[in-house]
Amino acid sequence: EELERRKAEEEAKAAEAAKKAAENAKKENERRKAEEESRAAEAAKRKIEEACEKAEMDRRMSTAALVRAQIERKEKEKLVHSPVSEASTVVVGKKRKRTVMVAMPSGDPEGDDPNPGDDGDYNDSDNEDDDPPFSPPKQSRCSRCILKALKCEMVGGGSASCQGCRKAKVHCSLVPDNYPRRSKRAKVESPIASTSSQTIDDLRTNVRDLNTRINLQEEMLRYLILRVRKLEEEKNEEDEEEEESEEERVNRTGDRKGKSRKE
Repeated sequence: EELERRKAEEEAKAAEAAKKAAENAKKENERRKAEEESRAAEAAKRKIEEACEKAEMDRRMSTAALVRAQIERKEKEKLVHSPVSEASTVVVGKKRKRTVMVAMPSGDPEGDDPNPGDDGDYNDSDNEDDDPPFSPPKQSRCSRCILKALKCEMVGGGSASCQGCRKAKVHCSLVPDNYPRRSKRAKVESPIASTSSQTIDDLRTNVRDLNTRINLQEEMLRYLILRVRKLEEEKNEEDEEEEESEEERVNRTGDRKGKSRKE
């Protein structure tokens, strides 16, 4: 009987040690699984943060490109709508030279310019011609003004047409054939249309970024749901195994006690 009792105690101690070892192994497995889950969650979080940072960088780059395009468009508008006339930047041939004949008191048969070296009008202190390029003589009138008995006045400001022809929007006979015409103004892009198109592009970019974030979060959620289900299944299996081992241990202990009593 003493031997049986000692043997039963040793078996109980061994079962207790096995149970503790199983519990320790279970705790170790749970700790490892928790570490793996935390690492996976950190990786998924890092992936989402990287995607968000990339989307934010793309949005900032698109905003910077939009601002740069607006600045360039404003600079172009300033150049196109400059107050300086286009005709003033065009070089129109050479300036006319006129020779002024002046009677000299010394009896010299040939007259001379009192201002030698001047190519402009007589008795001027500068070297510039008072008349604009290709302007008609001051005393002449155009054929339209002659026929209609109108006063022929020049427009000025680099234009060779008279006031009447300019207002009537007809060709003036005083305009030379080789007189340069103003080129058509460059077509200016509407800032409203360009801004609206760029705004639509920005909205599309933001929508794509939001879709990317939503997809990443859905992937992370699916991964976490699968991990939780797997952990629940493993926990249920371990609980069933523990219950079976506990029943077997109780049955073995009862059988041993019954045998010892019979002996």
